[in-house]
Amino acid sequence: MYSLPQRALAECFGTAALVLVGPGSVIATLTLAGKAVPVMTESDLLGISFAFGFIIMALVYAIGKVSGCHINPAVTFALAVTKRMPWKDVPVYLISQYIGAVIGAFGVWGVFGANAVTLGMGQTHFAADASTSYYFQAVLAEALGTGLLIFAILGVVDSRSPGMLAGIVIGGSVVAIILVFSPVTGASLNPARAFGPELVQAIAGGATFWTEYVPVYLVPGLVGAAGAAFLYDFLANPKLVEEPVIEAVSHGDAITADSRQLP
Repeated sequence: MYSLPQRALAECFGTAALVLVGPGSVIATLTLAGKAVPVMTESDLLGISFAFGFIIMALVYAIGKVSGCHINPAVTFALAVTKRMPWKDVPVYLISQYIGAVIGAFGVWGVFGANAVTLGMGQTHFAADASTSYYFQAVLAEALGTGLLIFAILGVVDSRSPGMLAGIVIGGSVVAIILVFSPVTGASLNPARAFGPELVQAIAGGATFWTEYVPVYLVPGLVGAAGAAFLYDFLANPKLVEEPVIEAVSHGDAITADSRQLP
């Protein structure tokens, strides 16, 4: 069993690496695109989704044995509400993840400089003047996307599943989910990942979208994650079906009677 400080550092480092590579790939793509129209194509989105998927895959194998490689407050929350981890460890995990996300975003700023601020620091957001119906779409997208991710994680880390495939399954799930939901919200799937670039962008003096954070990127993610965890438990845990006593006794008598007729 690893100590809490070891797990906290692993979560901080892992989340920092995720934000550096994931949102960093967004800035790299936009930098290479220059003034191209459209700025981001489907192939660009595929490349970004693979950047997220591959870094998560690497982190699962690198720090999964240390902290479980949550690197996502929604994962931590889902595991806590389904009693897979003690609530006393949750604050440490969450703080570590948020600190790591900010460190990772500072890394993006440090690598790309002013260009990172101009191109949005890899933030996840949508139009500031979006209609109420679009807000509903965004909330639904983040809840469903995060829920699907949690469902995949719980499925592959189940002791009845082949554990050596965890990194591949989780990373692949991230790629697939980003490809579907990114056009709506940027597919954060992770409240810390959304927070880090937003804060650093604010510190750098760039445009921010704080009004979207809580209603779209925080609450729906946590709710979707918890819902998916409870759904997984309901589906994956075998239920014992009790046979009526009379039926069981009659069945047993029939077997006994039949056995007496044997030569």
